[in-house]
Amino acid sequence: MGIFSGTNIRRTARMFGTAALFAAPLFALLGIAGLLGLGPFGGTAPVEILHSAPAGSPVELSNSVHGDTVWGQPDVDLAAVTCVASSTDGSRTVDLQIGPVEGSPSEVVDAQGATWTWLSATDSLDAVSRVTCSGGGLETVGTSVDPGDGKRGTPGAPFLVFAAFLLVLGLVLRRVTAPQSR
Repeated sequence: MGIFSGTNIRRTARMFGTAALFAAPLFALLGIAGLLGLGPFGGTAPVEILHSAPAGSPVELSNSVHGDTVWGQPDVDLAAVTCVASSTDGSRTVDLQIGPVEGSPSEVVDAQGATWTWLSATDSLDAVSRVTCSGGGLETVGTSVDPGDGKRGTPGAPFLVFAAFLLVLGLVLRRVTAPQSR
């Protein structure tokens, strides 16, 4: 009897089907937790200010996939604030639109407990690496990864779909590889 005999392949497939049947409820629980926002799936992670500098000084952008958000401290008059994004060599400059985007927070408390006011976002800009903001009572400018609308990173539905796939796969493999009655 060779290693790739029909009996060994059936045994392996049956074992895999059993493992899939055990894994399906675990993925279903993860899916339910994701949909309900429980545990590590709950809420939005606190904003982490990655770079900060005094107002009027350039602040480095992280250029994340989701874009960066520019924040200001302390109490800020958004109507009087101006922000300019630029490339490292200064060859490209862009005036940023000031004020929060609809669906995004206007103020956040960062991971260290400080309150920051949303100034602008850079998700639609290319080839800029720093931002300079001033005016409106601004004392400190900080940048973070764009927190989005709080919905990013909730994988509830994909986990449930994968659980259903595992359940069907397990049932099919167990049925197909069941011992033949003689």
